[in-house]
Amino acid sequence: MKTLVLVTLGLVALAAARPSDIIDFEEDHMEHEQEGIPGTAVEGEYSWVAPDGNEYVIKYVADRFGYRVVEDNVLPEFRDAKPDGEMAEDDDDDDDAAEFRAAEDEEDDD
Repeated sequence: MKTLVLVTLGLVALAAARPSDIIDFEEDHMEHEQEGIPGTAVEGEYSWVAPDGNEYVIKYVADRFGYRVVEDNVLPEFRDAKPDGEMAEDDDDDDDAAEFRAAEDEEDDD
């Protein structure tokens, strides 16, 4: 009998701890799904079809660290300003900064 009670309590605790669907919403051109524990931590995604016909999706996490987008296709990806094949030369930047500081020091001395 004790075993049955322990197993039942374990199953109840397991069911209570499982993330549950909080939002499951779907319309013609938009959708929003979210699961987790409300007020503690959730993850989800929403999407919509823009007037230009493109579908945009945002996946996110919201927890004690705040709301964070973990994946999306809405914002364009950042590309380095240098063309492919060029190597960034950090030493030149350091030299330029040193020359600039030296020129400022000379002006201050005058």
